[in-house]
Amino acid sequence: MKKNLPISAIAAVLIIMLPGISSMLNAQGVNISYKYPADKAVNYKLTSTMAQIMDIEGQTMQSDVNSAFGCSVRSAGNQNGNLILEVTVDTLGQVTSSPMGGSGGPVRGVKGKSCKIVIAPDGKIVDITGAEGLVYTIDGSGESNLGQTLSDFFPRLPGKVMNAGDTWTYKDSTTTKSASMTMTTIDNAGNKVEGFEKIGDMDCAKIVSTHSGNISMAVQSQGMDIYIKGPYTGTSECFFAIKEGYFVRMASATLIKGNLELPSMGMNMPVTIDMKSECVSR
Repeated sequence: MKKNLPISAIAAVLIIMLPGISSMLNAQGVNISYKYPADKAVNYKLTSTMAQIMDIEGQTMQSDVNSAFGCSVRSAGNQNGNLILEVTVDTLGQVTSSPMGGSGGPVRGVKGKSCKIVIAPDGKIVDITGAEGLVYTIDGSGESNLGQTLSDFFPRLPGKVMNAGDTWTYKDSTTTKSASMTMTTIDNAGNKVEGFEKIGDMDCAKIVSTHSGNISMAVQSQGMDIYIKGPYTGTSECFFAIKEGYFVRMASATLIKGNLELPSMGMNMPVTIDMKSECVSR
């Protein structure tokens, strides 16, 4: 005689099984590498805040920047074992406020534009020239390009089979350029696969990282050269969908304590920059 199995019973079985599934992932190890799908785009929304505090002859001045970036990412093939990704812009905007006033807003003329970049299976940037060619102007901040946003968009992965509790390190140096700014970052990162969790219906690896290193920026603004350099520390947390091959959530916090130099005015002052960002798939 046929019987209908109650939904509550199915849910109860699934609840019982979930710890077992997690235990199996922990025991067997999984390949944590990028492999974005080609048949559907993964949509992201990135929001970030930055507070810059300068000490000018004993007086504190703070500027705040809020920015948003929405995009879709899909696979566009492979190149020598690396991934070609097509990135299409959905939204882009930045707002700056300071004692001198405010500026910024939505960036016009970029919605729907696409570029191609190349990343390694572990997320290291191989070729970002396609993004650097997508140029736009931010009100009050000058000319920029998409390469500066995408240079650290993809969280770094181990790029190999890992178990819960496994750790790895890397040291990397990146340089991004636009008409108004050149920035070089040296990053020393310690990373750990903290475990495996469900995000929606996806089995995800939770990766936590600590960062330290040095950053240097050369900026041209209103006809003046501005230099910022100093050490930084930071933390990040990433959830990576194992089967699907892409990250679904990322959060990071970075603190820079350095110096700001204005050669034309003969000024050198301490500066602290506190940055936080969150990126989620939609």
